[in-house]
Amino acid sequence: MRWSRGAAAAATVAALALGAVACNDETPAAPAPAGSAASPAPSGAGGPGAGGGPSATGGAARPTASAQAGGRCRTAELTADIQIQPDHLSSAMVLLTNSGTRTCTVQGYLGYDGLQADNSPLRLATNRVAHPGAPVAVTLKPGTSAFSGLKWASCDKSSPTCHSVATVVVTPPDETTQLTARVLGTDGKPLTEEMLAVSAAGFTVGSLQPSNQGVVFP
Repeated sequence: MRWSRGAAAAATVAALALGAVACNDETPAAPAPAGSAASPAPSGAGGPGAGGGPSATGGAARPTASAQAGGRCRTAELTADIQIQPDHLSSAMVLLTNSGTRTCTVQGYLGYDGLQADNSPLRLATNRVAHPGAPVAVTLKPGTSAFSGLKWASCDKSSPTCHSVATVVVTPPDETTQLTARVLGTDGKPLTEEMLAVSAAGFTVGSLQPSNQGVVFP
């Protein structure tokens, strides 16, 4: 009988111990001490530039691609060369070159006007064509070029509808100011006295491209 009472007592103690453990499991964790902070997320969790702050290594955040590019190219940062083609004397390849000190971007079409021999303005019609394809954004590092095609119908300079263009003036995409283009002959040298004879139809203009492949009009 004494053994039975002792066993019962031991069983009761074990049950109480188990109940205490269960209660401890359900007890919520104590709050963190005042002034403690949550662990930071990994530096790459939000993608480059997501937070705009310093990186996990303590250095400055890396700039985004648009910040590195520096925005669109301005007229004062560009030069334009019109290279007349040997097999197509009324067709040219245009090189728009970044002559500045920063990387910038161009996209779209060049605008064209002209000057007569006395420097009076000459309005020329332009027809934009997605040749050799639709315009693409071209990022220009200093000294590099974007390319496009240009063609026109020649005419008799004595004709009243023929435009004798002494100087070609170019407007870069999204700009409102112009630059004077150099017109290069088939030998690659600037034309100094010869004028372009452009019909009333004016210029046909191709889109700016990152490569010169295919930009020249046939």
